[in-house]
Amino acid sequence: MKERIAALRRLPPEERRFFCLFWSFWLTLAVFPAGYFVRDVMPVVSFAFLILYYRGNPQAGVWRRLDARPLFYCLWSMMLMGVLFSENIFSSLQHVGKNLNMGIILPFIAMECVREEKDLRRLIWACAAACFWQGLDGIWQACTGRDFILGYARNAGRLTGSLGDYSVGNYIALAVIPAFGLWSVLRRGLPPVSAAFLWAAALWPAFFLLVGAASRSGALAVAAALTIRLLQTDAKPRRKYAVLAAAILPLILLLQGRAQLNAVTEDGRWSLWKLAWNVFLEHPWFGAGAGQYNAAFRALDLAPGKDLITISHPHNIFLDMLYAHGLVGFTLGMVFLLGFLRWGYKRIRPRLREESAGGGESIYWRLTVWFWIGFAAWPINGIFGHDFYRTWWMGLAMSHLGIMIGAVVNGCGKQANNST
Repeated sequence: MKERIAALRRLPPEERRFFCLFWSFWLTLAVFPAGYFVRDVMPVVSFAFLILYYRGNPQAGVWRRLDARPLFYCLWSMMLMGVLFSENIFSSLQHVGKNLNMGIILPFIAMECVREEKDLRRLIWACAAACFWQGLDGIWQACTGRDFILGYARNAGRLTGSLGDYSVGNYIALAVIPAFGLWSVLRRGLPPVSAAFLWAAALWPAFFLLVGAASRSGALAVAAALTIRLLQTDAKPRRKYAVLAAAILPLILLLQGRAQLNAVTEDGRWSLWKLAWNVFLEHPWFGAGAGQYNAAFRALDLAPGKDLITISHPHNIFLDMLYAHGLVGFTLGMVFLLGFLRWGYKRIRPRLREESAGGGESIYWRLTVWFWIGFAAWPINGIFGHDFYRTWWMGLAMSHLGIMIGAVVNGCGKQANNST
């Protein structure tokens, strides 16, 4: 240990700052579901290292070289509108502000943590580690009735892991998508059979938890992610593979016991969506304000058909953006979401094809694409999921976005330098 500390001290100041920034963020991803304290404090620690990193490298940061910065301005404008045009400004400020130490700062931390392929491989391992131990926690909870981190019990018969709620299914769905890149990491040094065995051994606990949490929206996100990835391959039977990937959704639903038609037709979300639409019609241009769903539908003398009157969001990220920010804010938010998806796709896709066809040892873009898909799965998960400002959910998605941005900016920059 002393030798490692001494070796760290011998590094140039810039490398020491990056070391602290990277490993604090790595730890954030690896232990993310361990409790509120970890999720609230670790990003702040990383942000402190980020400030030191920027001070020591004012011209080298990814943010300064990012040509898509206006997309972040769109996001911040939407957030600002959700506060300034709110029916209760102070309440909306609290609702948006609680993301400051996660969803708002994490993309900037993450984008500075990818300088080369080695960093991507390590971040893939962080995601896989989080999925593995959280999956084991779910197995323990299934066997004993309590998770081994915080002692949470099942909720309505569904596994909750250390998040204490069955929304852990949505967490594990988003976290496992970048972890799928572990296959490419393992294949660098192992034959297919050995790599497949270790890949399955590392990720099967996550799938156990996904099934046990009975999250249909999580199953949808995973199936969509695999389908998107397989559609990007150049293999001739890619459509057949994509169909098989899409079949994962009904398979998981069957295992969850939630594939019945009446479970869909009688779902309370239909009523919640209708309430959000009615609130939007009442505040069409600038919305009712972030986090004002409950107060807004009550003001209209409306009530949910099946859920408790205290329900706080419409269980749909798009309707949440629409009722809270109106058409103007919703447009800004969609420019941010779709803009970064398009930005990443245009830069990753041709390089991914070139790398896959080249037969070289580099797996840089095959790892990067999983973080792009991880971000793409966020709004897909949100079709039936949480509100836009759910802190841990937004924080995880923004981490994927930041890693993708850092990989693209630095990866494209190195290719440009090599070609000159």
